[in-house]
Amino acid sequence: MIVFIDRQHAGKPSKIDDRGAAVDINGDGDIASDEREAHWTGFISLVLEQRLLQMGHKVIPISDGSYAARHARVNEYVSRYNEPTVYLAMHLNAGGGHYGSFFYDCRSSAGKDLAEHLCGGMRSTIKSIRTFKSIECKPDDWTKNAFYTIKGVGKPVAICCEPIFMDTHQDLLNNYGAAQIALGMAHGLNKWEHKQ
Repeated sequence: MIVFIDRQHAGKPSKIDDRGAAVDINGDGDIASDEREAHWTGFISLVLEQRLLQMGHKVIPISDGSYAARHARVNEYVSRYNEPTVYLAMHLNAGGGHYGSFFYDCRSSAGKDLAEHLCGGMRSTIKSIRTFKSIECKPDDWTKNAFYTIKGVGKPVAICCEPIFMDTHQDLLNNYGAAQIALGMAHGLNKWEHKQ
């Protein structure tokens, strides 16, 4: 399986200073780079890549250009190969939620199944969060922001990943916690691939 891991808040040219959600982890009143979504999605993505490579999958990291340009590059690459392919738009949430979520494109029949497998992998690894949700995203309701992150992806099964809320799951914003998130996702991806 080929897995594209897209750190979406890193390298977006139209919003170069946008590093995503933030939380004052150490309580000093300042938001440092290691208290931002882009920092933690980078760490999670790196551990996820390493684990998937160990499992025998191919991984292609992405972190630059507009979302549309990234989607076009993925689609162009995938058009040359006939292999199961997954696209993960990596994010972390904020706003006080107590769950993790994996959004799938409403047009994708395989998306719901993959999102449910990712939720299952997270449940088996992260014990401090009781609820992980598989959520259908659409262009015209409250899920439209998640839909935007994956809407241009064609053949690959695309998921917008929001595994934790930074402000309510600060216990996971450390090297060990971030690695557990990555391992949960890897476990879910691997189980899904073996079903195909």
